[in-house]
Amino acid sequence: MAKLDFYKAYMLREATSIFAVWFCIVLLYGVLCLASNPIPGHGIFSFIEFLRNPIVVLLNIITLVATLYHTVTYFLMTPKVMNIIVKNERLPHHVIRNALWAVTALVSVVALVLAYI
Repeated sequence: MAKLDFYKAYMLREATSIFAVWFCIVLLYGVLCLASNPIPGHGIFSFIEFLRNPIVVLLNIITLVATLYHTVTYFLMTPKVMNIIVKNERLPHHVIRNALWAVTALVSVVALVLAYI
């Protein structure tokens, strides 16, 4: 039974790529809206209207949840398959996992700061 649960979790994790494709399509549509309007700055309005659609909002929330699930499971799995040897001893799992979360937090903070400058 445990093996079956592992495969279900694995397939769920891999299915999160579908939502990554959705997000890429949304970004592509945004770029096309910005590029297609001959009046500078007016293409953004059609993209904002698209983003305000309740179905799009729901799909974006599902995409966020799927991405967070993918990230958490990836960070839990990575130390198990990554052998880092320091001074002839294997680095503990929690060190690798905490380093991954620290880098993620740092990159997120830098991205937020740069977005609001």
